[in-house]
Amino acid sequence: MLRKLKIEKNDVIKFGLYTIVFLLLFIWYNKANSPLSEYNLNSASTETMKSSSAFDSFETWKKKQEKPYLSISFKPDYLKVDDTLMKTLKLNIDSKYFKDKITPLDLVIDWNRIEPRWQVSWNKLILSSKIKMKDETVKVFMHELWHILDLYYLNDDDWFDVSDEFYRISWIAYNIKKKDAKIWDFVSWYALSNKYEDFAESFIFYIFHNEDFALKAKKNKILKNKYNFFNKYIFMNDEFFDTSFWNTTLKSYNWDSTKIWINLKKYLYYVR
Repeated sequence: MLRKLKIEKNDVIKFGLYTIVFLLLFIWYNKANSPLSEYNLNSASTETMKSSSAFDSFETWKKKQEKPYLSISFKPDYLKVDDTLMKTLKLNIDSKYFKDKITPLDLVIDWNRIEPRWQVSWNKLILSSKIKMKDETVKVFMHELWHILDLYYLNDDDWFDVSDEFYRISWIAYNIKKKDAKIWDFVSWYALSNKYEDFAESFIFYIFHNEDFALKAKKNKILKNKYNFFNKYIFMNDEFFDTSFWNTTLKSYNWDSTKIWINLKKYLYYVR
């Protein structure tokens, strides 16, 4: 009997140890598949409808900053950049819609970078100076700001990342889609790359093409859930709701949302 009790005690101890190891591996896996790991290890990777949730009371912006700021540097130091473009990027950061979400930010304008047009590492965003169109530069800039927003604001702690609410709509893992996922469940071809690009592309559509996104969401339950996520966790006061900065009908499907032309003047007037 005593021997049996010792065996059972040992089994309980082993079970406890296995559980702890499993939890540590689970936490490591989620960290390893975060946007931070993705960009550090592979920076050249191929680039209102209300909903209910168990996390209705989650305060997305509870991480307050004492002194929001934007620092800009150039590579090389003597690089000359269109002053109007720099004012445009600063205007986005200073906007009441983004200031508390994406600063502090270290922005580097890099002459040597061609492809990919960007790189993100923590709160540093490296942007190519060779993007020809100003509106494309702004959209690439905003696309990449989501990755910083995710690292700084939506990642609450090791146990709960509100971004997972979006990811689990279409994804099982980093680049493994659910079996029933269809092409029309994504706003662009690039959104099919992995769960982080799906989020960033959807983020761009919500900001720049909200009206089109909302129309698609009325016909597609998956897109409706994605649209609702932004309305619920990021733009809780209906910012960008029913807006469009595109003067003509969008194509039924696009490869990369940053390539879609926008009326930049109209957009900047809205966000300032």
